[in-house]
Amino acid sequence: MQLTSCPGIKKSFIGSGVRYDLLLHKSKDEKSNEAAKQYTHELITRHVSGRLKVAPEHTSDRVLGLMRKPSFQQFYAFKKIFDRINHEENMRQQIIPYFISSHPGCQEEDMAELAVLTKDLDFHLEQVQDFTPTPMTVSTEAWYTGYDPYTLEPIFSAKTPKEKLAQRQFFFWYKPEARRDIERELHRIGRSDLIAKLYDNVPKRHPRAVYDPKAIGSTPDIPNKKRKGREEKPTNNRRKICKSKMANNQRVTIQTFLVTIDADKKIKKCKKEL
Repeated sequence: MQLTSCPGIKKSFIGSGVRYDLLLHKSKDEKSNEAAKQYTHELITRHVSGRLKVAPEHTSDRVLGLMRKPSFQQFYAFKKIFDRINHEENMRQQIIPYFISSHPGCQEEDMAELAVLTKDLDFHLEQVQDFTPTPMTVSTEAWYTGYDPYTLEPIFSAKTPKEKLAQRQFFFWYKPEARRDIERELHRIGRSDLIAKLYDNVPKRHPRAVYDPKAIGSTPDIPNKKRKGREEKPTNNRRKICKSKMANNQRVTIQTFLVTIDADKKIKKCKKEL
């Protein structure tokens, strides 16, 4: 509020992530709870440039517990508030969640369930990364030692490139090229029941089709062919377009060649003068 009241400043936006768990915290003081509601409404309506970044980091409450993060149920609660305010204010803003794979304690099954849950929320994830060990953190201690520092129980960590890829691929379930490997991995870990949840109502893709990365539509790369398999003869109009493009390309090539020769002459002249 103080920033936007400054002369010359019309809007101010949040560029980094938001701790939505703090906004949802219920205090014994009703005034504090009301202030949090007003702050959330102010944030969503006036300080989001179109996309609001948040970091639930995972969907598994077990993995989130190892991260010392709140339950994923809080993300559901915040998204419900975010969607409601956008509907009331007639705004079309997006919420962008950030997730991590290969965190200590995370298994392939956890990532498969993450893919199903985020699909149900209509997300095609972009803000993702593998766990990166950082000095002086509890997660890194668990990753290095192989034990939970609080319970001293053994804890699995994906460390090899193969183990990391087996988890990371579930972020991109919506990419056609990832489907075969994901189905194979789900069969291997005994969770083939999740295949239908991921790929129900998702049409089989043509092997030579070029698909939008958001899986919105496709453009099969099968030129000059009709349904009956006969080659489509180019029309006179197409011949003219092709000839025009070839002529333009030749002109550009010749111009580039002449510019290169001219530049070489100038360089040689400068060397002689020196």
